[in-house]
Amino acid sequence: MAIQVFVSHTHGDKEFCDIFNRACAQVGIKAFRSEFEKIELPAWETIRNAIRKSRALFLLIGKELARLQALPDPSWPYTQNWIVNEIGIACERGIDVWVICDDVEINFPLPYLNNYLPVSLRHKEVFDYFVAILRVYTRYRKLKFPDKKHGFWCPYQDCQIPFNLWMSVEPSDMIICPHCLRQIVFNEKFPVE
Repeated sequence: MAIQVFVSHTHGDKEFCDIFNRACAQVGIKAFRSEFEKIELPAWETIRNAIRKSRALFLLIGKELARLQALPDPSWPYTQNWIVNEIGIACERGIDVWVICDDVEINFPLPYLNNYLPVSLRHKEVFDYFVAILRVYTRYRKLKFPDKKHGFWCPYQDCQIPFNLWMSVEPSDMIICPHCLRQIVFNEKFPVE
């Protein structure tokens, strides 16, 4: 049986999702994307079963998903409910929950994640790095969390959500916390060598 991961996304970010699929294909992992699957009704059962068969859930935040929330688009509450439901199932199942941004800032809070890549897979060096990370799922069910090198905690006292941050930052670089949506400005290089 092929190793599977679940892709949480919006159909409008097709190109970004296709890049993600190419990364999965390079390591022999099947990416479950609802638009390419037979979805039996009720849809929530099909989605739940797909997540249960997956080693990880990947929430892909592309330009269209960020736009839906920023407008707000009338379809946003529906989309947001599905995202939260999918993350909840993955969390209950104990599988890794990833957030990958397509060079957009996350603009809606997430209840849970344990791996964060706030830079796009469109960049060759990021794509190659991510493919190497994906290879771990061909051997193991989960990544170490928190990882000694990549483990990070939001510095805000009322947040402090932990996640593995899968990018290097320099002093004065900034990311958005995917849980509290506040800016995190780095005082030192991360990860520390």
